[in-house]
Formats: sequence, structure tokens, C-alpha cells
Amino acid sequence: MPHSTTNGDEILRRLRALLGSKDDGPLRAFLADLHAADVADCLEQVEPEDRSRILFLLPPRTTAEAIVQLEEAVRSDVLDDLTDREVSDVLKELPADDAVDVLDELDEDVADKVVEHLSPEQKAVVEPLRQYEEDTAGGIMNPKFVRVPAEGAVADAVSVIRRLNPDEVEDRFFTYCVDAEGKLRGVVHPMHLITATPETPIRDLALHDLITVHVNDDQEAVKNKFEKYDVLALPVVDDDQRMVGVITHDDVLEVAEEEAEEDMFLMAGTDAEELASASIVHAASVRARWLLPCLAGTLVSTTVMFIVEPKLGALFLLLIPFNSGIAAMGGNAGVQTSTIIVRALATGDAFASSISRAFAREFRIALLVGIITGLLSGFGAYVIVQSGVFDLTHASVIPPSPQIGLAVGLSMTLGILVASTLAMTLPFLFLRLKIDPAIATGPLITTLNDGLSATIYMLTAIYLLKG
Repeated sequence: MPHSTTNGDEILRRLRALLGSKDDGPLRAFLADLHAADVADCLEQVEPEDRSRILFLLPPRTTAEAIVQLEEAVRSDVLDDLTDREVSDVLKELPADDAVDVLDELDEDVADKVVEHLSPEQKAVVEPLRQYEEDTAGGIMNPKFVRVPAEGAVADAVSVIRRLNPDEVEDRFFTYCVDAEGKLRGVVHPMHLITATPETPIRDLALHDLITVHVNDDQEAVKNKFEKYDVLALPVVDDDQRMVGVITHDDVLEVAEEEAEEDMFLMAGTDAEELASASIVHAASVRARWLLPCLAGTLVSTTVMFIVEPKLGALFLLLIPFNSGIAAMGGNAGVQTSTIIVRALATGDAFASSISRAFAREFRIALLVGIITGLLSGFGAYVIVQSGVFDLTHASVIPPSPQIGLAVGLSMTLGILVASTLAMTLPFLFLRLKIDPAIATGPLITTLNDGLSATIYMLTAIYLLKG
């Protein structure tokens, strides 16, 4: 198996030196000793024209494993440069679940042509997996697993395991007992097979209190189940409890990374689609889709200011400097609340098991924070106005400083309460609408909270100071 103990910078330096030579011999020998992960790192950093040369010289298995580990934009470019047959040769070296992941990144018509180059046996394994959504248990499972008849003996199971090739043995953690209809009846640890006598019935060794996932379960729910039960693998069953595949811990690590990355993108107001292409125009269009609605939100806030300005008159100039602080605090408080709720929903935390439980906790926190910040901001506004830093000699009537402090402090408290309430409600609403709750922590919710806080401030000021 290829390996490498050299650090990444040294590998890249030596690779570039070899790429400068026309002789492929030393380059081929160097690549043969590299781990697929190191090859993937190099492919992401060399020029596009050098990628084709490297891929041509790599062993087929290393090529396949390296392509799977590439960043999405680079992998897309690499696959575009390969013919349908070359892509099918890559798929032949991959586990079925990884092969389907590669197919999912191709246009559907191209994927169909690639599948046509596979052998009938490979088609029989890959095609059923394509029916499942890529973010479900069916989309990430491996359909190959060690199965033995539930009524068989240890000798039968050992015979099945011995027929596996070395690569298949590496990720086969358990032996699964199924009946004549393919329904899962039990699971056996390999060590129990080794220590038992050949004639021992499998049912005597099998664990029958099974933890399973359904083929249509969301991959995030699968990840949470792995964390909850601390298992190495989980069998995947269909509606009739027939076992159709298995998900291993390494699959879940990839899911966890993918989910964390997706949430991070949503929280920043973009998505992973941005990395699907190297085009800066494409990236800008993805970000603009999120920012333009936010721009509309800011214009709404500006409109509110124009509407209330005539009602406040000269007071508007006195009050407007405090608006940015109140809006920012409302937005920040909302992001804090929504982040906690979204994280709890993603990890299956008990406190987010119902909206009433979450509301009971978060509203009290928001109320306490709102009172504290309201008192401090109100006192700060009183001190600033009382200090005479504002030149308001042109204003006919100026409310006493305590009234202005009250307006600012009360607006701060109400703004945080409203923003937090919205932030704890939207994730549950998005979840019910089958929308990723992580959107509730992005620029959209921040803009909503900023606008609401500013509106609350202006209405409170009109009521207290002009009412």
C-alpha cells in the first residue's frame, strides 16, 4: 500500500521538481510511494495541466482514492477532464457508496453513460444506491456486508469471511444474521466467531437487541445515533426490516464534517455550492443570492426612519445616534439564541426536543440579558445627553435626560426580547418546513433583528417622548 512519512511541503516541492523533468520514470516511482491523501493535497496545488499527467501515472486504486478526497471544485475539474470510460475505471476501484458520490457530482446524462461502462455486477451494486437522496442513510451506506443465515453455524460465517478479499476485510466490523427474506435477526462480533467452536449455532452468539437506522433517515440523524450509542457500525434496514446496507464510523466522520461545513456556510450567508466551481463570478452570484434580501431588509429599516422623522422633529437628531447600538444588540442577541437552538437541534439535545421547553429557557435568559443591557444603556444615554455633547439649541422642546434614558433602555430590553423570541422560533419553523435551521443564524435573521430593533426603538421613543 502506498505510504508517506514526509511532510506535505516537502512532498509538493519534490513533486514539482519531478514535474519539471520530461522523464516519467522517477515521477511514477515517487507517486507510487505516496498515500492517496497526499496525492489529493498535491493535485489541489499543482497547475491543471500537471494534474492529468499525475493521474495518468498513478496506480488505479490510488487515483480513485485521491479523487474522492479532493475539494469539490477541484474534483469537478478533474472529472470534467476524464472520459466516460476513465471515470468508470475510477468507480471500479471505489466502494459502492463512494462511487455513487462521484456519480452524484456529474450531470445525470453523463453519469448514465459512465454507468454503462461498468460491469453487470458493478451496475447491480451501484444502481440501487442512486435511488436514495445523497444526504440519507441510503445515500451514505455501503451495500456490501457480511451476511449469514440466522439458522447457520459459526463454520458458515467463517467460510463467508474467508472468501473476502483483503480490502473488504478492513471495513467489515460485524457479521449480520438474516433470515430467508433478508430481514435482520442479529449481529455477531468477529471475536465471538474466532473463540466459538465451528458447530456453534450463530443464534447463540448473536446480539438480538439491535440498533438500526432506516434507509430514508437523514444523515444528521444517523450521525446523532452513532454518537448516542457509541458504535462502530450501524445496519441499514428498509420498511420491511430487510437489511440493505451498513454505515461505518468513517462514513459518519465524513457526514459530521460535511454537516459542520454546511452549517458554517449557512451561518455566513452562503453555501457549499460556492466551492463547486473555481469561477469568482459563480461565487459572487451565490453570495449575492443571500445578501440581496438583506439589502432589502436594510432599506425597510431606512424607510421606517423616514416615516418617524417628521413625528419626532428635532428629537430625531438626538435619538438616531443610539439606534445603531440598539439594532446591533438586538441582532447579536438573536444570533446567540438561534445558534444555541440550531446546535441543539443538530445534536439532538434534549432541551430542544420541544419548542415550549426551549422557549421557557431562552426567554428567561433573554429577559435577564435585556434588563441588564437596558439598564446600562439607559444610564449611558442619560449621562451622554446630560453631559451636553449634543447641540440642540435649535430644538424648541427637549425632554428631560431621564426620559431619553428610559426610551433607550426600554427599547434595548424590548429589542433583545423580540429578537431572541424570533431567533428561537424560526429554527423550529424551518425544521417543520424541511429547511435547514442553520439559515436562522445567517445574515437573514441578523437583518430582520436589526430592523425590528430599530423599529421598536423609534415607536417607543414616539410613545414616551411625544405621546
